[in-house]
Amino acid sequence: MSAANNLTAASCKYSLIIGRMRSFFMNRPEWWIYLLCLIAWILLFINSYTASDKSSNSSHFIYCMNTGTVQAEGQLAYEIQSTLKNAGVSSGILNRISNGMVPWILMVAAMMFPLLTEPLRHVSFSVRRKDRNWGIMGFLIGYTVTWTAAGVLFLLTPLFLGMVAGEQTPFVNGLIKASGFLLAAILAWLPVRPILLTKCGQTMPIRIRGRQLYSDSVLYGLKMGFACLNMCWAPMVALMLAHHDLILMYAVTIVLFYERYLLPHTSKLPGYAWGTIALTLFGIEIWA
Repeated sequence: MSAANNLTAASCKYSLIIGRMRSFFMNRPEWWIYLLCLIAWILLFINSYTASDKSSNSSHFIYCMNTGTVQAEGQLAYEIQSTLKNAGVSSGILNRISNGMVPWILMVAAMMFPLLTEPLRHVSFSVRRKDRNWGIMGFLIGYTVTWTAAGVLFLLTPLFLGMVAGEQTPFVNGLIKASGFLLAAILAWLPVRPILLTKCGQTMPIRIRGRQLYSDSVLYGLKMGFACLNMCWAPMVALMLAHHDLILMYAVTIVLFYERYLLPHTSKLPGYAWGTIALTLFGIEIWA
C-alpha cells in the first residue's frame, strides 16, 4: 500500500512539473529565440579562437594591385593602372562581403534577438497557438532580411575608412576604432532618441489565417528590423570598425539590453557607456 502511494505521489509530482513547464513555455513563446541566441554566441566564440588568423587577414585589404613590370606611357599607362587598381578594390569588396556575411548574421542573432521579446510575444499571441512557431519564423525572416541588407553597407565601412585614412598609424587606428562609439554616444544624447526607442516596441495587426498570416509576420519583421536598425546601427558599425572583438560584443550587448529593458527611455547612461568604450579603445590603441 505504501509503495502504491509513493508511486502515485511521484506520478502526481511528475505531472505537476510537466504542467508547469508547459505553462512556462506557453506564456513565454520567445524562449527558443534565446536558444538561437545562445547557439549564435557559441559559434562566434568558436570562430574567434579557431579562425583568428583568417579574421585578422580579412580585416585588411590591398587597395591597389602592384603594376609589376608593365611599361607604358601616356593614356595606355593610365588605363592599365586604373584597371588594376579597380580590380584590387573590387576584389576587396567582394571578399569582405563574402567572408563577413555569415559572422554578421550570427552577430545580429546573438545581439539583436534578445531585444525582440515584446514583438515576438505580440506575434505569438496574435495568432492561433498551432501557428505560433510559423508566425515567429516569418517575423525573424523579415527582421533578418533587413539587417542583412544593411550588413552589406556596414561590412564595407572599415574598407572605405581605411582607404580614406591612408597611413595606418596608431593614432589613426585608434581614431577609427573609437569613431563608431563616439557617434553612438552623440546619437544617444539626441532628443529624438526616446522616440526611436519607443518604436522598437511598436505593433501591427497580424491576420491569423492562410498566406496573410505569413505575409503579415514577415512584414512586421521588416518593420521592426528597420526600427531596430534606426536605433542600433551606430554600435553595430562601431563593432565593425573594432573587428568584431568578442569581449567588446559582450559589453555592447549588455548596454543594449539595459537600454531596452532596464532603463528609462530618457536615460543618458548609454551615451556615457559608449563614450567610455570609445576612450578606452583609443587609449589601448595609442599605448599598446
